[in-house]
Amino acid sequence: MKTWLWKHKGWVALSVAAATATLLAGVGLLSSSAYLISRAAQRPPILDLMVIIVGVRFFALSRAALRYLERVLSHDLTFRWLLTLRTHLYRVLEPRLPGLLLHRRSGSLLGRMVADIETLQHTYLRVFVPITAALLVGIVTGLWLHVFSPLIAWIAIGFWLLNGVVVPLAIKQFSIGIGHHRVTARAKLTAELVEQLQGMQDWMDLGRRDTVIDRVGRQSEEVGRRETQLAGAQAAQDGLSHLCAHLGMWVVLVVAIPLVHSGVVPGVQLALLTLAVLTSFEAFQNLGTAHTFLEQSRTAQHRIEAIEQTPPDVAPAPAGESETWSLQTDFHLRVEGVDVEIDDTPILQRINFSWLAGQRVGVIGPSGAGKSTLSHLLLRFRDPSRGTIKVNQRDLCGINPAVWLQQIAVVPQTTHLFNLSIRDNLRLARADADDTACWTALDQARLGDFVRGLPAGLDTWVGEHGTRLSGGERQRLAIARACLKAAPIWILDEPTSHLDARSEREIIDLLLMLTHKKSTLWITHRLIRLDELDTLLVLHRGRIEERGTHTQLLDKDGYYARMLRQQNQLLATQVD
Repeated sequence: MKTWLWKHKGWVALSVAAATATLLAGVGLLSSSAYLISRAAQRPPILDLMVIIVGVRFFALSRAALRYLERVLSHDLTFRWLLTLRTHLYRVLEPRLPGLLLHRRSGSLLGRMVADIETLQHTYLRVFVPITAALLVGIVTGLWLHVFSPLIAWIAIGFWLLNGVVVPLAIKQFSIGIGHHRVTARAKLTAELVEQLQGMQDWMDLGRRDTVIDRVGRQSEEVGRRETQLAGAQAAQDGLSHLCAHLGMWVVLVVAIPLVHSGVVPGVQLALLTLAVLTSFEAFQNLGTAHTFLEQSRTAQHRIEAIEQTPPDVAPAPAGESETWSLQTDFHLRVEGVDVEIDDTPILQRINFSWLAGQRVGVIGPSGAGKSTLSHLLLRFRDPSRGTIKVNQRDLCGINPAVWLQQIAVVPQTTHLFNLSIRDNLRLARADADDTACWTALDQARLGDFVRGLPAGLDTWVGEHGTRLSGGERQRLAIARACLKAAPIWILDEPTSHLDARSEREIIDLLLMLTHKKSTLWITHRLIRLDELDTLLVLHRGRIEERGTHTQLLDKDGYYARMLRQQNQLLATQVD
């Protein structure tokens, strides 16, 4: 924040000056009003009161104008600070995605992007400005009171310190950790809501709706408890602050009365001094809140710094990479001695294989074998811990990820569809595609007739995560997106895992037809129609257990053959 404050030092100085002048105008207004009433009680000539009358009017008008100016400046700077925070967070996240999502909850990241940024935006308005303005008001008012009576000035300073430092620190000690726990609880609630809403349909199908509601409810109650604790601490802070202000006023009054009797202080200034001290506490009322927001801001800052300290899973893109690089005419990928470790846990070990142009490679194995991690390597979502991946004798880590992904069409296990039209979701693959290209892709995916039968056609909105479409229709839309991209490489990551048996057969038939003579990597744990693939890699516990064609692996009667027999027995049991 120091760099940001220095960058906007002119506007920051003007904003702080406006805030300080507003508070001083309030002190001047009540002080001059008290003096005017006291002086008027002596019935002086009206001309003797003209200056003080003008002063009252000046402070009244200037206080309103300065308050407006202070609000405009401080909120403008707050929005500038918010823009800086969001831009900074995006720049931190961008090189770390999508790898960061592979080992973090998406709701947790959303919490950092929303809740933590909303917390940090108060750093300027609720922390920096109140503390700086209070310091300046204390100096100016203290020097002004010192002119009338050094004793009264030191009494006021003592109560200011009691109100602005001692009370907030006491409340902070009493309620230590509340701000931290509040930020953490809100972040957990955001993460819980996002993930449960995304999977609500599955929970409903499984009859677990009440379980989800209970989990969200418990987290919501935790947030409520933290908010109540914070409100209690704030109430105690406000009560003690008002007590300090009025106690300070009465102490000044009691001390000033003997000074008036002794002639040290003119009697007409008694009300002026007393009300000046009372009004000056306005500058110190928000210091307790500043302490609370400071704790919350530190917690939010630490959560964002945790992302900054997470190294990207892929190397930075090399400068000057050509955006027209293409593999349409030639393709040879070789994986050599690749290991992948995540948090010191080995996921893939000593992976070696070749993938030629037009070859369909099947990657099979049970859940947790490392199949998806292998696809993440080939998509440049992460880099190998050891070993190399070469494309046409060129290290994949030296290729710009954006350029490399232009060569790949992906049909994932779970198709992400935005709450937009079918056209908009299709054009994510190729932004310049016209309606003719979209219809061609839909026809290739055998979804064209269905879309034509919809009242809005391509303008039909699919709903959040495609909830208005069936599972098979969502997968066909993902296939249409891949067809529209017209990439030379296809990666199919468990494309039929969430489908019923009939939809699965239809999608497999479609994919086998579309990927004929295409460079295809087919990742699956379902051993169906694998005899039509050119070669199979059998993964087990992060290693390639076997490799070869379907027939070769059956003849070998090893791990693949046992997997196939187990699957057939399970299917036979389900049919019976």
